[in-house]
Amino acid sequence: MAGRSEVLGGLRRGSSGSLLCAALVVTAGIALGSVGVAGAEPVSGSSSAVDAEWDASWAAFQYENSHAGSVLATRSVDLPVTIDAPVDRVFPAYSNLENSLGRHPFLRGVLDHRRYTDGDAAVWEFIALEDIPAGPVSIPGRTVGRQEMHAADHWYSTDTWDAPGVITHQKVTFDAHGGATTVTEHLTFSAPASLIDYTVKNGVSSHIANQQAMKRDIENGTL
Repeated sequence: MAGRSEVLGGLRRGSSGSLLCAALVVTAGIALGSVGVAGAEPVSGSSSAVDAEWDASWAAFQYENSHAGSVLATRSVDLPVTIDAPVDRVFPAYSNLENSLGRHPFLRGVLDHRRYTDGDAAVWEFIALEDIPAGPVSIPGRTVGRQEMHAADHWYSTDTWDAPGVITHQKVTFDAHGGATTVTEHLTFSAPASLIDYTVKNGVSSHIANQQAMKRDIENGTL
């Protein structure tokens, strides 16, 4: 796609596998004991099992994210798409993850963990239920995520984590010009070296498919 950039981040081989496994075990134990968000109340439909899973997985994300430069390979990709609709229509439709159900090729459902405000940002913590392709079969996946919505400035960010150590940082910007809006997904993928090519390929292809479906349905009035 025109305008797309890709940058390969640093990678150091050696003890990354054992460190990564240790991080998962240690952080999961810490999280189940005491992780939480001050002032954030569970939304309707949230359950103690979902809360515990999110907290444990998010603790693993925080540990791995802080050590990503030494134990994970990282690549960044920009994916722009221009939608023939004004930004005040595009932003609320595109930023609503639930609108990706039936449009994103992997996404099968979303479980709420918490919703709250942090300064000017509306924050949503969730678990995405996915069917991830692996050759001729699909593997059920549960991806923990946290979205920060900055509606007044027309941008949002989303951080997600999957085992084993697959992290995606996403910042999505909305630029109005005339009656159209250019949406750019700035994606950064981090994963173990053995998984980075697979992660980037699947991540980019699924985001492009979702972009095209969102463009189609915003422009035709479905959204």
